[in-house]
Amino acid sequence: MSEGLQVFRTTFTPTIRGAISKVRRWFYASFYSKAKGEARERSKENWVKLVRTLIERTNEQGISDKAGRLTLHYYIKDGVFVPVKVEVEYYEVKPLGKLEVTLSEGEAASR
Repeated sequence: MSEGLQVFRTTFTPTIRGAISKVRRWFYASFYSKAKGEARERSKENWVKLVRTLIERTNEQGISDKAGRLTLHYYIKDGVFVPVKVEVEYYEVKPLGKLEVTLSEGEAASR
């Protein structure tokens, strides 16, 4: 059984490493825990190749500690997870300013 191209996108995370961890949890919950036999092992092999390459490339680019999110494009072919590509969006997060709010003693005591 084959399905069309599918997409999984993480939410925005403080680091790309964190986004990779979210995809890992999604993969194991969605595929590895539900698949049986050879499909399970082939899916895991494909996953390991993908994540190894993803970690190497983000480390080479020096973006593993940058904020961002991942978009994973993949197929399911005969029950096997087949990744196609991962888009890595990364951002530089820096403070724009600071807002400090204080309460007077009377307001703090009445709460």
